[in-house]
Amino acid sequence: MKFAPLVGLFILSIVCQTQSAPAELKAAEVDQEQTRRRRSILAAVIPAAIDLLQQGIEEYGRRKAQELEEAQLEALRDIQRKLGVLDRKVDALQRTIGRLQFGQQWLEGAVLYGNDIQRLEYFLDFLERRLSPGNSGQLVPTNLAEEWADAVLSLDDDGAGQVLHNIHEMIIGSSGLFGRNSLFVLYESTLDGQSDQYWPKVRQFLDFTFSIQIAGYAAWVTSLNIKNRTLQEVSDVIDTANTRIEQQRVFLLPYTKEWPKGSYGLPRTNTGCPVAANARWRGGVRHHDTEDDDNSNAWIGGIHFDGGYGRNMDQKFCMKTDADMGEGNWPAGNYCIFKKGNCPTGFQWGKLKWDDEDDDNQNRASGALPDGSYGRNTEIQYCCRGDGSATTPIVLPSRRPFYLFRFRAGCQRVADMSVREEWFRWDDEDDDNQNGYYGAHPFDHGGRNHQIHYCYYS
Repeated sequence: MKFAPLVGLFILSIVCQTQSAPAELKAAEVDQEQTRRRRSILAAVIPAAIDLLQQGIEEYGRRKAQELEEAQLEALRDIQRKLGVLDRKVDALQRTIGRLQFGQQWLEGAVLYGNDIQRLEYFLDFLERRLSPGNSGQLVPTNLAEEWADAVLSLDDDGAGQVLHNIHEMIIGSSGLFGRNSLFVLYESTLDGQSDQYWPKVRQFLDFTFSIQIAGYAAWVTSLNIKNRTLQEVSDVIDTANTRIEQQRVFLLPYTKEWPKGSYGLPRTNTGCPVAANARWRGGVRHHDTEDDDNSNAWIGGIHFDGGYGRNMDQKFCMKTDADMGEGNWPAGNYCIFKKGNCPTGFQWGKLKWDDEDDDNQNRASGALPDGSYGRNTEIQYCCRGDGSATTPIVLPSRRPFYLFRFRAGCQRVADMSVREEWFRWDDEDDDNQNGYYGAHPFDHGGRNHQIHYCYYS
């Protein structure tokens, strides 16, 4: 998941190279060592911006200072327009934050967050509406530009430095506000993790927060240039931006990791489907009419199935049917998932057949189902892979519990989650049992009855 708009990154890549920069910065243009150093500093802000950064540096060598100044200002205006759209979208979000009941600490923190956001918006709005590049490449009117820069660089609570510091600490939960919890984490905890609206709301919150921070750092650097401050001060601000954005990125990884692309399914747990991290899960169920005579269905104590098991058994599914949603491929490892459409890259096909009860068979199925056959007997298809070590953790969304199937080498480890191996044994048809095993399928050692092993992550 990528948050910061490229236009914001472009600002940071060119903002300390304009004609309005201090003398030290101009001299650095002809100093190859300084140029390499500055490129390194700027490229470190966001690695994804390297290509755009190089374009900005090359453009500087070809264009007049005034044209570059206009491009810089237009970039700031562009991000301000985008923030305006985002701001309208988060009106309801801000009202929701105000209504949440987390106690006095939450209320005080929410007010401070709102004030800090408004202060940054004021800086950007003033720049867009009141300042423009003059013939010399300087922002004019000069007196207003100086006043604006002084306000941005103020060392009190209203200056950009303090405001950006506050927002950073509120995002990572180190401010002492919200009971030392993260503002985002508290907000995320109020969302329905299985709702189709979960991911759009997460994106909306983080897009807005990251965008306005990027714009704030750009305004900070622009103000340093207006005031003819040193190259070192400019570099320090960019280093600060780089460090904080990276800290936030790492902190938010458990909340921003998306499910892999493709269509597939997972067993449903007693807490429901996995978190809807850019995935829409559709539920389904297969009711197995298991053996009637001396039924011996069995399962491990404390199994985390979503009910529906006893003398008969309901297999419940969470199916991701939109192959385009998500990001990247499933990681190498040793595990299985339900097949829906083509197996994702790296998986092998397999199938299990259940010979369900013959007499007065009551099998039924509904909702979204894995590929297979659902008549008087049951066939379910799987995608399995054994191209990695089960003991090497893989990274998957970890905000809610979920199941994978054990394949061959024990349960696959998943980063930042504990795992428990569980099993369920079906008492299948006793007479002329026709159970079947085909291709790559979950670990099953039930013999004439299926006993499948599940890996529960929490």
